[in-house]
Amino acid sequence: MLERTIPRGYKGQRGSWVALAGAALVVAGGLAIYRRPFETVRSALRLGLRLRGVSERTVEVDGLPVRCLEAGRDGPGRKTLVLVHGLGGSAADWSFVMPRLSRNYRVLALDLPGFGDTPAPPEGMSFSALERYLGGFLDRLGVERAALTGNSLGGAVVIRHAARNPERAERLFLLDSAGLLYDAPPELEPRNREQARELTRLVTGEPDRTPGFVLDGMVRRAADPDRRAYLRSAEPTDVKDDLPRIQSPVTIIWGERDRLIPPDHGERMHAALRDSELIMLGDVGHIPQLQAPREVVRLVNERLS
Repeated sequence: MLERTIPRGYKGQRGSWVALAGAALVVAGGLAIYRRPFETVRSALRLGLRLRGVSERTVEVDGLPVRCLEAGRDGPGRKTLVLVHGLGGSAADWSFVMPRLSRNYRVLALDLPGFGDTPAPPEGMSFSALERYLGGFLDRLGVERAALTGNSLGGAVVIRHAARNPERAERLFLLDSAGLLYDAPPELEPRNREQARELTRLVTGEPDRTPGFVLDGMVRRAADPDRRAYLRSAEPTDVKDDLPRIQSPVTIIWGERDRLIPPDHGERMHAALRDSELIMLGDVGHIPQLQAPREVVRLVNERLS
């Protein structure tokens, strides 16, 4: 039997160093959150996903490195679910639903060009560019058919893609989808804390209690050059003409408290689609996958099972 002898005093010194290192990590983490709250949270969410078996990789699409998360196995009879985030978001926006959904499906979540860890495309930011790179991303991964799921801007992107590629869309899930506002709301570009606070109210539908440093982070995010380039693109995020061309069944999920894109937009989409259902979620705002993840997972499972 091998015995190890610990020198006198070593154990106490090791404990002191561990405590000191832990304290340093806490302080460093606190400073990171304070200075870059959204980037820090996004990194933490991605780390949490990797610890739960979600893989992360880069897929080259026409020379553009598209970052994505992938979970679940691919195989015969196993459906593919594609998740597309909203303006200024990333694949990490699906962190609360992706591990659960991957139990039954192959799940792909990408950072759209100009957002998350994917750089802007060389031709510039536009609605058409986002849809084109989504298609190229799915082509590179050999996805012939999938359930396309999008929140906010991501909803508009999957609507356009399904209209142009009906053979690929097995089903659509639209979560508080954009696409019926010709001009972007000015609240998407807050320039100070009060404007950022108003944007938070519109997104959550609740009284705002957001700390000041997070509001400051929202103002910095709004000044991101790629985000601004998209909002200033000459091409509107408009899918009115695409909706009647959708051939697959569509489940529209909307938060009743969404004030950024109010529920009447869901009703208008429901009326324009040939095969759709509209599900309203009480006490939920603009981002159901974060505010009501269990309900979103349940709805997806029931319709794809």
